[in-house]
Amino acid sequence: MKIAALHVQPFLEYAQIRGVWLPPELKPVLKITPTDVLLISEPEFYGALKWIQQELPDDLWGIKTGNFVALKLLGLIYRISLQVTTLAEAFHYLQSYLQSTLPLVTTTTRITEEQITISVDIANKEKTINRIILENVLTIISREIGMMATQEVAFALTSPFWHAGYPKGWENGENFSIAFELILLKAAIKQRPAEKLEILVPEYIKLIEKIKAAEDSFANQVKILILSMSDPHLPDITAVSDALYLTPRSLQRRLERENSSFRLLQLDLKKQICSFLLQHQAYSVASMAYLLGYAEPAAFIHSFKKWFGDSPARIRKSYSNINA
Repeated sequence: MKIAALHVQPFLEYAQIRGVWLPPELKPVLKITPTDVLLISEPEFYGALKWIQQELPDDLWGIKTGNFVALKLLGLIYRISLQVTTLAEAFHYLQSYLQSTLPLVTTTTRITEEQITISVDIANKEKTINRIILENVLTIISREIGMMATQEVAFALTSPFWHAGYPKGWENGENFSIAFELILLKAAIKQRPAEKLEILVPEYIKLIEKIKAAEDSFANQVKILILSMSDPHLPDITAVSDALYLTPRSLQRRLERENSSFRLLQLDLKKQICSFLLQHQAYSVASMAYLLGYAEPAAFIHSFKKWFGDSPARIRKSYSNINA
């Protein structure tokens, strides 16, 4: 059985962020792009995950990897939005994608008058690693639907391994499953015109690559994690510290050793994001304020003037003059 290497790549990237040393034979997978069709064997897939499993003292790393790939999901969701109009169509597209690229995972759908339940399973005896894979798949499905839905979605995610340390929304169950209201599938897919994902996602990815090429510091690793978890709004310190298996306080202490802080990292990223948004006329001031998490454009403009010493309109005009 062959598996798309793109499915192992997020696990490897997340492991690197957590400080796991990867053997040379695994590193080529880190360089593949979404358009690559590299396939790996089932033993190679499991071998990579077993390597990470023995290095990470965290039984929830499958779920955390699922949260880590938010930015890549945005790119996938943008491509889906060009082809479908309802969540039912989008979900069918996602299931077909999973079946063709990760065939070892089987899905079973059960529908009642009010609810749809999707169970996932793997028919082999790799119990420990299957848990990681299946919890990861369920996390990604929940993130995908949440990003596409036009309303708040309540999910019930189940795992036979559930314990009190699981994230909110998870509960104990006989199998691995996700359930949500059936009516949701009839809803239209969320349109995201203010975000201009076709521009935003490539720019975020370029920024990640730029940070990767810079100094290999803990602060830069946190920056990469923040960007990777963006949907496209930047995550808060609680989400980031949880992904790193740290408390917010421990995260701040490690950053302080490098004369930094989480607030300073977020501020620096906002300034860099703002710089490339300004160069795309498609983004209005209101759109930029929304993407950077400001409740009102006025609050964004106030911060912008502190960063750049002038208004967004004037800075944008100066960029235009330079590029003319």
